[in-house]
Amino acid sequence: MERVPFRWDAPGALELRDLLAGVYTRSAQAEQLAKRAGVATGYINWEQPMMTVWFELMEKAANQKCLRPLLEAVTEGPDQAVADRVSELLAEQPVVEAPGRTTGPRDFADFEDPDQLERQIFRSHTLQDVAFLRRGTELATSVCRLRVAALDGTLYHGTAFRIADDLLLTNHHVLFDRDGGPPRAVEAWFGYEAELNGRTREHEVVSCDAGSAVGEAELDWAVVRSAEPLPADALHVALPSRGEVSLNDRVYIIQHPHGGVKKLAARHNVVRHVDDTVVQYWTDTEQGSSGSPVFDDQWNLVALHRRWLRIGADDQPAEFRNEGVKIERVLEGLVRKRLV
Repeated sequence: MERVPFRWDAPGALELRDLLAGVYTRSAQAEQLAKRAGVATGYINWEQPMMTVWFELMEKAANQKCLRPLLEAVTEGPDQAVADRVSELLAEQPVVEAPGRTTGPRDFADFEDPDQLERQIFRSHTLQDVAFLRRGTELATSVCRLRVAALDGTLYHGTAFRIADDLLLTNHHVLFDRDGGPPRAVEAWFGYEAELNGRTREHEVVSCDAGSAVGEAELDWAVVRSAEPLPADALHVALPSRGEVSLNDRVYIIQHPHGGVKKLAARHNVVRHVDDTVVQYWTDTEQGSSGSPVFDDQWNLVALHRRWLRIGADDQPAEFRNEGVKIERVLEGLVRKRLV
């Protein structure tokens, strides 16, 4: 990380920038860290979007041989989960986002905006019974962070969730490399969550049987079996034969974004497209969210999250969406493999 010029193609470099921009969302916060690390801050335009601020800050800090002190200032902060994630990205073998497959023009579904004048102020209300929170908390116990070692030694992170006594469901690209090679080792972190004070809760690391990994690359699903008992409080997520989801519905995703602690995405979460294979939505995700369960507003499983897409021609305003494979397509694959 201290090389000059800074190498943005180094494993974990861009993911580190994205993580910092997502945590330190105001220029004043980043400037305070920079000053503490001895970075000459006058060379940085603090009025830019935070992604650009951190891009410049990391480059300038590297040029001034202050990048390591800057990142140490981050790890000394009160948020232990952020410190842990930065430490992983700075390791000799960083834990990085699992590689997704390259997308092409045929991956983009046609769409139309149902609220052209209102944008993100929608006709349907967003009120929920408070029982919605309770059920979401219960189902969150099923979701875990995956740490996967590929055959070449590369480490990846992703998300998975429990669907049977010893079976975890995630994406194919989380468990298998770009050439379809199986994982060398897999760990599942259950209960990896933050308290309100930012401290990380004690979590349970469960070893998985890497040799049991199986899935289908085309629909981007895969499962792996645990090699030891899963936590008793980790619920099973039911696999419906059909997920009832329609355009303009709302979907919720429990995930481990950036390989960090478990989070719930529950804002501007409108479904933008549904067909026989995929669901596309505005619900937020980040690197590491691949393999997360996508729920409707009754906490029924409707899809397996797998990636993001940019919709629109180059000469038109872009719309960004996230996408999951419909759960009935995943269930059909599980049946084909005689896993359920």
